Amino acid sequence: MAQYLQVDEAASELATHLAANVKERRAALKMTQVELSIRSGVATSHLSFIERAKANPTLEVVEQLAKGLGCSAIDLLTVQSAS
Repeated sequence: MAQYLQVDEAASELATHLAANVKERRAALKMTQVELSIRSGVATSHLSFIERAKANPTLEVVEQLAKGLGCSAIDLLTVQSAS
């Protein structure tokens, strides 16, 4: 079952990186949340929580998102270096 953070709870650093990476890759592909939802099988509402670092998705969900974005789960969880 999906777990969502309360307003007063801080997201983990990993959740923050995941949120940024998903949003950045989706934008680079000019893909809406609805399109990613269809490609990945992850509900649009859950995707919205993930992109705002308000959800703690399972590894299965991370893998589904990676498949929908054409990358690996590692790509989504890795801290992107500022180059």
